[in-house]
Amino acid sequence: MDKNYIFKYSLKKANFFNMYCLLIMAILAVIALIFIELRIFPTDLDNARFCMGEVIIFGIAPFMIYLIHDKILKRENSVLEMPFLKWIILVITYENICSMIILFSFHATLLLVIPTLISVQYKNDKFLSIITIVISLILVILTTYGSFLFGEYDANLLKPLTKAEAENFQARLDLFLSVRSFEILYHHILTKLLCVLMIDVISIMISRRYDDMISLQIKLSDEVQKENVSKVNMQNAVIEHLADIIESRDIETGEHIKRTKIYVSILVNKMKDMDKYKDILTPKLQEDIINSAPLHDIGKIAVSDLILCKPGKLTDEEYDKMKIHTVKGGEIIKKILAEFDDKSFLNTAYDVAISHHEKWNGLGYPYGIKGEEIPLAGRIMAVADVFDALVAKRVYKQPMPIDKAVSIIIGDAGTHFDPDIIEVFKEVVDDFKKVALDE
Repeated sequence: MDKNYIFKYSLKKANFFNMYCLLIMAILAVIALIFIELRIFPTDLDNARFCMGEVIIFGIAPFMIYLIHDKILKRENSVLEMPFLKWIILVITYENICSMIILFSFHATLLLVIPTLISVQYKNDKFLSIITIVISLILVILTTYGSFLFGEYDANLLKPLTKAEAENFQARLDLFLSVRSFEILYHHILTKLLCVLMIDVISIMISRRYDDMISLQIKLSDEVQKENVSKVNMQNAVIEHLADIIESRDIETGEHIKRTKIYVSILVNKMKDMDKYKDILTPKLQEDIINSAPLHDIGKIAVSDLILCKPGKLTDEEYDKMKIHTVKGGEIIKKILAEFDDKSFLNTAYDVAISHHEKWNGLGYPYGIKGEEIPLAGRIMAVADVFDALVAKRVYKQPMPIDKAVSIIIGDAGTHFDPDIIEVFKEVVDDFKKVALDE
């Protein structure tokens, strides 16, 4: 599994989630401002408008950048993939929270856990999480003392000053320089520091736990992938050895196996590009058809050398014995590959072997099925098999001119071959010719 892809995907999702968090924060700021305007929250209107306005503007800014860059301008690289976006989000978060703390006094300092909760969304960035915790703890101190000196009046923080006395900055400063600054440190700052630190640490521990789970999943996925690759390699090795057995009896059949696999690959890939049978031709089936193509004549192992290597035309009796290679091929494949876990490959290989001599009009063998009753793998194999049989030299015939062979195949659309597959064949004729001429 590609870890870089996972981290990139994680970054995009984290940026998108955190942008929505800022957007929600902006919406809540609008609601709070409405309450303040209605005097439900008794606070200074000028300060409220400034602070909440700042939260609203900064809160929607990243989302607007995303909409303009990705949705309107439709740029190739999403803004969500840009590494600097997380720093912008974090700075805006701090800015907004500091504004709310100034407005709502020191009681809002616990909001400083939010930046850490945002930073842990970037699971692979430990530096960002550490920086966030340090800054949050420093801001607990600064915002508490800032509220004492500049914030809204709070009797708990500014005692023994009255509200009228607290309007004089010098009175606040004199009180701050007295023993009251130490009392605030003991009674207000240290408790909030511990609360923020505890929540931050727990958040990071939870994030790390999920990181460990993801790493374990990646490791397990890699192991499964390696095992699958090993099985595929073993499967291909079995196919190659079976093909070698056929080739050892008949060189022409061996070369035919190699070429037909190439022809099948060309057809299957073009069918994918042209969306032919797209509901049936899944990526797995495409792979299975191509890999099983060398097994289409495996049943010839059961055919006598006297028939297989006969230099002249076969008699009707000999031809009937030759036709049995399709059924025998299916039987051999089921016996040899029965222990494979990949049953879909086994079924495809069986279809290729037993049905590649069936015809669209039902006049083929061994069962005389027609149209889409014939498995798709067999219909594809039929085109590759007949083309190579026509253009290749055999012990009983000379090769046919390629253009004539192409005309025959195209002319047999709807009788011998699936018309849709012949439409694909027309598009790849030049590729077929190149393979046929590559002696």
